[in-house]
Amino acid sequence: MKVSEAAKRAIVLAEAIRNYWDAELPKRHPNYPWIRSGEDSGPPPPEEKKLRELFSRLPEDTVYKLVLIAYLGRGDFGTKELSHQYETLKATFEKPAVAASQILGKGPVLGEYLAEGLEELEKSGIDVDNLTLAVEAQK
Repeated sequence: MKVSEAAKRAIVLAEAIRNYWDAELPKRHPNYPWIRSGEDSGPPPPEEKKLRELFSRLPEDTVYKLVLIAYLGRGDFGTKELSHQYETLKATFEKPAVAASQILGKGPVLGEYLAEGLEELEKSGIDVDNLTLAVEAQK
């Protein structure tokens, strides 16, 4: 699966998760957006499991690239720093499952981060499906 396809699937699932919580949390918490300790938020949406399964099936390199794109979209760095940040990411998270777990912890905002990251890559003329070439060219 291409990185762009994986990103689009992740965005759709993350948006579904966000929509679910946006609808459910106000119903379950009388003082929402404040949630008191011990209040039950209810079961997670099925898309959470699907998103985790998606990340678990992806090749290692694709997982790292998605995390890189999400961090780019979050504003942690610019496109000129992709190569350095990619290497830092791989050194920080020696296993892709750890990197995936960290980014999946961003929950409902993951879709926004990925969409913004894809937009930044496009603005810079970087093909997300040839991201390795772009990263290598920066070295």
